[in-house]
Amino acid sequence: MKVTAQWIADQCGVSRGTVDRVVNGRPNVSPEVRERIQKLISEYGYKTPTQRQAARAGRGVYRIGVILPSWDAFFIRRMRDGIRTAVHNRGLNDITVLVEELKNRSPRSYFEAIGRMEERGIDGLIVTAPDTLVMREEIDRLVASGVPVVTCDSDVCQSRRLYHIGQDMVKSGRVAAGLIAPYAEGGEILVVTGNREFAAHDLRVRGFLDRLHELRGDDVVVNVIESVEKYELTYDGVLYYAKGHPRLRGIYMANESVRGCMDALERVRPARRIHVICHDLTPYARKYLEEGRLDFIIDQDFSAQTTRAIEVLAHTLRTGESPRRSIEYIHTSIITSELL
Repeated sequence: MKVTAQWIADQCGVSRGTVDRVVNGRPNVSPEVRERIQKLISEYGYKTPTQRQAARAGRGVYRIGVILPSWDAFFIRRMRDGIRTAVHNRGLNDITVLVEELKNRSPRSYFEAIGRMEERGIDGLIVTAPDTLVMREEIDRLVASGVPVVTCDSDVCQSRRLYHIGQDMVKSGRVAAGLIAPYAEGGEILVVTGNREFAAHDLRVRGFLDRLHELRGDDVVVNVIESVEKYELTYDGVLYYAKGHPRLRGIYMANESVRGCMDALERVRPARRIHVICHDLTPYARKYLEEGRLDFIIDQDFSAQTTRAIEVLAHTLRTGESPRRSIEYIHTSIITSELL
């Protein structure tokens, strides 16, 4: 059995943060609780991340943990491609990459994966995670223990993370608004986002709404729904608006569930074309663009993002130097059927 901070917390009926305060000698823990935690630490030989790092000093190999989110297989393949490129093609011979792929999107799944990574002795972590208070606190805890954290694709903005790489989400939302605005006059637009706890989704929507208002003022009615990346929720939401809103002129798919959108439109078969813009050149998106059912795809390179995240973190681990920039944006492409 591996003894983790979470396991000790569960045994003592306290939070993981309480265990962290005890092992780091911080206050605000009752004497009784502190004694129970210290007893388990002594009995099971638990070592903190800092202690494990000290034990690994001088070995000459750095371990980078990568936690892959519970996303569509297409995105995970591209992120794994980025890992392979970094390890095999960029001369990172002193780097070992440990990968955990989440099975769901619950906060606990992230914390458990981070705990397993710590037990495997990571020196740094790359993660794509929701921008929530508990995730910010978890990242700050890791950084305080000596494990630098890089966020990839979706940022955890107020955390002490070392570096973020991803698409400029506000800009990509503004681009989408500019593409759909010519079709929107006097009508309605539907925005389908994933989970606005992810900064990437929230910033896209904000950028889209701001730019569309600049271009169309109050001439356009915009409805926003969250699908949490579920096909069924996307399908039902698009079906509802396509059926009941005859002035619907366009749909901005700010998430990855374009198939649910297209299946709903196929069922309704509206008398007037509803223009659709989505993100990411997935196999489904390519198919719909080739068929003329999709107007534009706003694409980004997930593979390059992941490669760059590993390179930056590896440099910091080797040299102790922070990157020159704390945020780096990847190139954004607009794809039409003529470019396929």
